[in-house]
Amino acid sequence: MFRRIARIATAAVLAALPWVSTPSQAQEWRGWNIHPPDYPVSRGMDRFTELVAQRTNNRIRMRTFHSAQLGQQDEAIQQMRIGSIDFAEFNMSGLNNIVPSTQVFTLPFIFRDVAHQHAVVDGPIGDAVGEDLAKAGFVVLAWYDAGARSMYARRPIRTPEDMRGLKVRVQTSDLWIDIMRALGANATPLPFGEVYTSLQSGVIDAAENNWPSYESTRHFEVARYFTTTEHSNVPEILAVSRQRWQRLNAADRELLRTAARESATYQRELWAERERTSRDKVVAGGAQVIEITDRAPWSRLMEPLYTKYASEPRMAELVRRIREAR
Repeated sequence: MFRRIARIATAAVLAALPWVSTPSQAQEWRGWNIHPPDYPVSRGMDRFTELVAQRTNNRIRMRTFHSAQLGQQDEAIQQMRIGSIDFAEFNMSGLNNIVPSTQVFTLPFIFRDVAHQHAVVDGPIGDAVGEDLAKAGFVVLAWYDAGARSMYARRPIRTPEDMRGLKVRVQTSDLWIDIMRALGANATPLPFGEVYTSLQSGVIDAAENNWPSYESTRHFEVARYFTTTEHSNVPEILAVSRQRWQRLNAADRELLRTAARESATYQRELWAERERTSRDKVVAGGAQVIEITDRAPWSRLMEPLYTKYASEPRMAELVRRIREAR
């Protein structure tokens, strides 16, 4: 009787522990991605899954469902939190309300340039935000590039004063509306798919996005002036669901992190090349590029937004650390 009770007690303890993978256990993973298969993010994710398959001898087999086949980002975020999606690539905007510290990366002009952004997210600051994300169900493996966003319009924009009175399409976000108000522009939230016709008809005067989006949507045909404000450079995450992560042994966790970081290097190279290609295409198509070399007059106008969105002590500390990072 004593041995039987001991066996039952042992089984109960083991059942309460998270299941941990062993080298012999095959696993099938489902991944989410909003972009089409040929996009730099998609190719980066494919590199990640290929490396994991190779290094586990197909013991961990991952399938990425590109082009939002498993739903839009808000849906995918919820699916990952309950464990029905194992890995995904998300932008920060959809995570801001779930993990407040992610908002720091969306603040305008928070990064000086791409090199500064990489130094921040690949270091202790990225790790700190990653810890917050893990508590919410998203274990960050690596940070991907999504490009700097700049202004483009139907007429030239050379200084912040040129923004005054312009009707500018923005994402449906309080922060983006406040950014345009700080510049004296009229924020106009619109679905992304309506931007071309709205520019063409004069419903809006301007919009903002990165080079590949400006080119692939052919917005350069109806808004020929692209001003390199680079006011936003928000990184994205390649992450695994916390439920799946808890089932992995230490060796598999390290293997996934290494593969993800290698895929991030590859994705960043692809993104930089895609930006160059897109810029060349729009210039050849008649777009005029207005280079902004001094962003200080633009960034000074954003200080009230830092008071509004980053005044909480931890956010203020993250802002300080980002600005001091080299």
